[in-house]
Amino acid sequence: MDNEGKSNPFSCGTMKNTAIKRRCIFVVALGILFAIAFKYIDNDKSAYSYVCVENDYNTSYITNAKSEKENLIAYLNTVNNKNLRIEKPTAITVDGLYVVALRSKKDALEALKIMLDKYKRGSIKACFKNDVRLMEVDTPTANLKTIEEAVKDLEGKSRSVTYVVKDNDTLWSISRKFNVTLNDIYNLNPGISERIYPGELLKIKESKPLLTVVTEKKSVYMEDIPYETVTQKDDKMFINDSKVLVRGKTGSKIVTAILKYYNGEIVNKNVINENVVSEPVNEVIAVGDEPLPVTYATGNFIYPVRGHITITSRYGQRWGRLHAGIDIAASIGDPIYAADGGTVIFSGWESGYGYLVKIDHGNGYVTYYGHASKLIVKKGDKVYKGQEIALVGMTGNTTGPHVHFEVRKNGVPVNPQIYLK
Repeated sequence: MDNEGKSNPFSCGTMKNTAIKRRCIFVVALGILFAIAFKYIDNDKSAYSYVCVENDYNTSYITNAKSEKENLIAYLNTVNNKNLRIEKPTAITVDGLYVVALRSKKDALEALKIMLDKYKRGSIKACFKNDVRLMEVDTPTANLKTIEEAVKDLEGKSRSVTYVVKDNDTLWSISRKFNVTLNDIYNLNPGISERIYPGELLKIKESKPLLTVVTEKKSVYMEDIPYETVTQKDDKMFINDSKVLVRGKTGSKIVTAILKYYNGEIVNKNVINENVVSEPVNEVIAVGDEPLPVTYATGNFIYPVRGHITITSRYGQRWGRLHAGIDIAASIGDPIYAADGGTVIFSGWESGYGYLVKIDHGNGYVTYYGHASKLIVKKGDKVYKGQEIALVGMTGNTTGPHVHFEVRKNGVPVNPQIYLK
């Protein structure tokens, strides 16, 4: 029987075609397998970096993945593992230090999101100042924290560190030991010198929040514009005298600024626009240019006698009444000097005082000089500080030669020794 032209499954041609088909199916299957494997590679992230740069509001994740070959081997080794864990526990590290581990990357991200949300309300930007990283870890379930527990840990503070100086320690050796700079040590220990001694206590690290949330907010507010003070010389006024000619007035402006906060506390203000609402008005003050006359009061009093000062009776109650001044011992005929510049308002006899001189210093103070033997000045005279105005005597109610000296402020006797120099 002629089988030519009929199908024969065992013919060379048919078997050859079957083999080709099987190879094609194998290649397709292998391609699918590799595609799945590379998808695994793309999704497998054994370490994440929670990057949040202050200049970039968007939070991104950087993959430090294994090599493609290693990921492929890992995938092929676990394809048939029914207990394959899709997501490992994830640890949060801050500035290289382990802080807390959670059940999954999703939980870790939620904890960090809660930290950001705490401060970012109304912000145009929110991020972490620290280097915050997420890393998949193998750790016992007992070590894993809930999101709420993790947030509490992240809200904590780093521990402060103090150090007791030991023999042969130097600031440099201590800085190397704790991996800090010399400036850090100087800033935390004001007044410290380069020379340190055993037993001395140094602060090395300061307690501070583990995480610092940086936020920026746009703020529009009113701000005063201070006025300037302008002076004009007036040769009709004495030096030290002044008079306001034009009262100053503050202006105002609308300020638009970007305010930067660390954990809710403002640390920087960047003004981006200012609109002046009202200009300030400068204050104009006239100041005296005329030299002071020698009879002008200086505001300080000197003793009315020269040489060694002996006070024989002080200010206060005496014999049942107020002794309104001090008695200064002197010899009859010794000069009595004006305690400060001023105008003589009385020169004559007054009961109890004997011969008396009163000087008004023009600043609320009047001085009395009593028991004089001779008066040298008269009412209306301008006298300068240290000018001779009378001679010591023992006129009036007195038991011996001396100067009775009083200081009256706004008409009320005060203790002269408070003012004398």
